[in-house]
Order: sequence, then C-alpha cells, then structure tokens
Amino acid sequence: MEKKTAAARICGCSHCSPHHPHTHAHEDGCKCDHNHAITLSQEEGEAGGLRRLLPPLLGIIGIGFGFVLHRLGYSAYKFPYLFAAVVAGAPVARAGLMALLSGRGADINLLTTVAGIGAMVLGEWAEGAAVLTLFSIGEYLEHRAGEKSRKSIRDIMELAPLTARVKIEDKFSEVPAGEVKPGDIVVVFPGEKIPVDGEVVSGVSSVNQSPITGESTPVEKLPGSLVFAGSLNGEGTLDIRVTRMPHDTTLARIIAMVEQSQLQRAKSQRLVDTFAKYWTPAMLALSGILAIGVPLIFGQAWRPWLYRGLTVLIVSCPCSLVISTPVTVVASIARAARNGVLIKGGTYLEALGTVKAVAMDKTGTVTQGKLAVDQVILIPGAGITTDEVLGIAAAVESRSEHPLARAIVDEAEVKGISFVSGEEFVSVRGKGAYAAVNGDRAYVGSESLFEEAGIDVPAYLRGAAASCRTEGKTVVFVGRGKDVLGAICLSDAIRPEAVDAVSQLRRQGAEVIMLTGDNRANAMVVAGQAGILRVEADLMPQDKLHAIHRLINEFGSVAMVGDGVNDAPSLAAATVGIAMGQGTDVALETAGIALMKNDLMAVPWAVDLAKQARSLIVQNVVFSIAIKVSALVLVFGGVLPLWLAVLADSGAAVLVTFNGLRILRR
Repeated sequence: MEKKTAAARICGCSHCSPHHPHTHAHEDGCKCDHNHAITLSQEEGEAGGLRRLLPPLLGIIGIGFGFVLHRLGYSAYKFPYLFAAVVAGAPVARAGLMALLSGRGADINLLTTVAGIGAMVLGEWAEGAAVLTLFSIGEYLEHRAGEKSRKSIRDIMELAPLTARVKIEDKFSEVPAGEVKPGDIVVVFPGEKIPVDGEVVSGVSSVNQSPITGESTPVEKLPGSLVFAGSLNGEGTLDIRVTRMPHDTTLARIIAMVEQSQLQRAKSQRLVDTFAKYWTPAMLALSGILAIGVPLIFGQAWRPWLYRGLTVLIVSCPCSLVISTPVTVVASIARAARNGVLIKGGTYLEALGTVKAVAMDKTGTVTQGKLAVDQVILIPGAGITTDEVLGIAAAVESRSEHPLARAIVDEAEVKGISFVSGEEFVSVRGKGAYAAVNGDRAYVGSESLFEEAGIDVPAYLRGAAASCRTEGKTVVFVGRGKDVLGAICLSDAIRPEAVDAVSQLRRQGAEVIMLTGDNRANAMVVAGQAGILRVEADLMPQDKLHAIHRLINEFGSVAMVGDGVNDAPSLAAATVGIAMGQGTDVALETAGIALMKNDLMAVPWAVDLAKQARSLIVQNVVFSIAIKVSALVLVFGGVLPLWLAVLADSGAAVLVTFNGLRILRR
C-alpha cells in the first residue's frame, strides 16, 4: 500500500532528486519519462513482511498441533489441520480467485487451493494443510526477495551525498545536491564523496570510482578529467564544473536501470505454473461434464455419473504435483544454504538450472578486489634485498592513505619487516611521495617523481616495469638519496579458485564471459589467467546492461556474477543474478542468489544443484501426470473405484515427496 506522505519515489523527472527519497506525492499532471518504482518506507516494508509471514507461520503451528494430537490418538486432530489450511490457504485462495475473475485464468494459486480442498474433502487433513502451508511459505520467500530488490535501490541512492558545496565567487554555499545546475562549480575536499557528474577545473587528486565503473585502482584526476557522482575523492581538493542535471548523472542512470530491469524482467515461468494453466480448467470442466452434462444431455442415470465426476475430480486433484514442487525447492534452498549459497526463492532456483552462459565481473569477482604486492624487482649486483626495498617503501607510505600505499605497508607487515614511519612526509599529487627515512630522503612513485628529483631510473628497471605493465600490473619505483633501489609491481590477483570454477562451468555446458569496466589490457590479462576466452572491457554500467541483453538474446538464459554497485543493473536484468558474499549491499540485495563466502567454486556448485533440482521437479511432474492420465483412463472404463482413486492420489504424493527430498543427500 502506498503511503502518500511517506512513500519514497525514485524518479527521473525534473521534479525529483535522484539522490534521496522525497516525501511529496506527484500531482496528476506530473510528466515523467519512465515508470516510477514506488519504494515503501522501511517501517511499511517490515509491517508488510510480518503480515505475509503470519499465515505460513500459523499454518506450521497448526500442523504441529494436529500431528501431536493425531499421534496421541485424539479425534480432534483434524481441527488444527483445518485451522492451518484455512489460515495459510486464505491468501492463496484469494489470489487464485482474483486471477480467475480478472480474466487471467486458472493459475498456480487456484491449483493449490483445489488441491488442498480436495485433500480435506477426502479426509486427508494433514495433506491438505501441508499443501497450502508449503505453498504459502514459498510465496513469502519470493515476497522477501522482492523487498530486498527494492531496498537495493534505496542503498544506491545513499551512495551520493545529500548536499553539494557550491562555490560562488570566493564563498562556499551548502545546497541540496538535487538543486545544482550545469555550470555550477562544486568543491570537494579530500576524503569526501563527489555529489555530481562534472569536469575538474582545478586540483589534482586520485578518485576511487570503482562503485561506478568497476576499475580496480583509483584514477588520477587532473584539470579536464571527468568525475562521477558517488565516487570517492582521494588526497586532493577538486573544483568541479557540473555538466549534468542531478537526475541525469551516471549514478541516477544506474538507479533507473536497476528500477527498469526489476520492473521489466519477466518472472521465470515455473513448471508447475505452466501445468496449472492448462490442467486445472481442463479437469474442472471434464468433471463437470461427466457429473452434470452426461446425465442432462444423454438422459443417463445421475448417480453413476456423479460418482464418476467426483472420481475424476479426486484423481485429477494435483496434490502430488503441488506438494512435491515446494518440497523440492525448499529442500534445495536448505541444501544450498548449508554450502554457503543463499537462494532467495524457487523462481531463482529454477532459473539457475537453465543457464546457458555465465557473465562475470572482473574486479572483486574473478579477482580478489584489492591491490597486493605481486613482485619486487631489484637491480642485479646492487647488494640490496627485497626486504630492504619493501621496508624503505613502507616507511614512506605509512603516512599515506592511498590504496597503493596501503598495499605496500600491508605486505611489509605480513612479511614481518620492521620499519619506522618516515618524517617530513610530502605527497606529490599524481606522482608519488617522499619522506626522511633514517636521515636520508626516500622516494616511492612514478618515473616522473624521480625525474623531478634529478634521479635517473636505470634502463633495466624501466624495461622490467614496462614488462609488468603489459601484464596489467601497477609499478612504483623505490629510491633513497640519489639512487633508485628497485621497483614494486602491484596487481589485483585472481582468486585461486577462479581457474577451476571457469573450467567446471564450461564442463556444465555454460559459456563464460567477462564484463568489466576496467581497461582492455588489464581485462585480457586477468581473463587469460582465469581461462576466460570472451571479454568485453571498458564498460560503463549501462554498457554492462546492454551486454546482458545481448547475451540473453544469444543464449536465452544468462547468469551474471558481480559484487559492485556498477553491477546492480546487470544483476537485475540477467535471468538470475549472483552476488559475491563480500560485495556491496546493493549487489547482494539486487541479486537473486548471494554467495555467503567469497568462493567462485560456489557458482558451478549452485548451477549443478539447480540442474538436479529442476530434474527432480520434471520427474515429479511427468510421474504425476502419468499417474493421473492412467487413473483417468480407468475411470472412463468404469473400473476404478473411489477408494482406489484416493489411494493412487495419496501414494503419488508420498512418492514424489520422497523423490524431491533426495536433493538433501546430494
């Protein structure tokens, strides 16, 4: 239910700020260029979740009481079962009737209602209650997945600051970020998030824009460089000329793309849905024809044809199908959770079992998502050790918060190298830093830093550094006094399990594609190490989204594996999205499947589980239909008594339930 005074709307129109939910309700005349996704407030979402949880919860309690009373020999055991069926089944029956009355026809809700009522009419109280309660649990899980998706949009909105520091002549003015206009000058201090899309007009700094572009390392920004709202400024102050309206920033477009993908993505048609669409109305019609039509039209005796009509209804009552599918799904989800894979509903489980291609982000997905020292290069015969080079570099960089600096310091600490933080630390923007270490000035940075200091970098080190860069690594030189001591190569290393994960996915028949915002050179190096043959690089979030659409057109069913905000639109648009466990909250909430551990091997494992679950569901559907058709043939032949029809229905339900539970022993 929409609460007009508090519901948060995410809009792309000029009336609305994309950076935060606003509280006004749109007037009838508001013109927007896309559908609004209405996100309920947190309080409303929680209240709705509790209301949806209550029916299945009461159903479970009722079944528990009924089971205990039955075991104790009390004849009143049927009343708790009836209570469970009514409470858990009421929302299901209401949804089924609404679908029927609206012209959408008989759906899975009506099928389940008929199955539950039919079971109880036959005296199978426990079976009727279980059918309706299990289905209610499945619907609740899918509703919760939808709530998580809506929360992901709110989280994206929080990436950009609510206010911007606008420079007017020589004064600063704090204004709401939604009120800045193209041409305004916005000032961003070190360590602050950038509130706008724009062009740097003054200042030099490194900017972490991985939430937007997915690049693995901070990007140096100089006058003339473009910056994005939601990225994090580094060590320098930047004056930025706004180039886009707030509702048109790259971050706002990400929000719109996630929103559109979640609205437009067709839900996977569950096998049981397809079955219900044709089976339920056909069997209801057949039963009515036998029970009423034949006696009226052909003047036959009423009693035998009423008996046959009732028998057809009993035989066609799809308890075995309806109860086996949620049992298989719930068992599969439980089995996946035990292995650190959180599947948010049966729809995502079935979708995963159909994937023909798996697209993977690079940074944080195929790679570990952080820079680390890969190699220390020394000058032959210089008489200095790797530990000494690392120690000097760490002494300088211990005063810096730059990601490269943190990686060097972490490596020194891991190796147990002792160092004392340098004095008189100076950061040279875009080039590196220097400080006094044990009385000598020490340098860590690019070749241009040493050129400014009048220090020549030996040709050997320059050649080795060039070789490292061709492999997608970042290189800094280390010097002391007037000498260059060595070079440190840093890289975002691939996950140790990446090669095996890609290989297993291929054996399962899935094409593996890398989609990354990083440059093509780095992407090709990482893809080659992981065994990925197909790469698309230099992709902005909208490019990744378009790539997913192309892959769906090519393969039909595509999984997307990612971890960042920039992956959210493609995670939402894919047939099924898979988020890495230590990824951003936005990715975890947008995806239908979340890996609780950062282990890529969980992806082929989950695909295999989903394929097995889908296979079991297909087996149950085929078996149930075969039993029903066989029984119907016997009914028409007049050789199937009512008691045997009941036995066939109950026996089939037991068999397919045990078949579905086999997934737990996987």
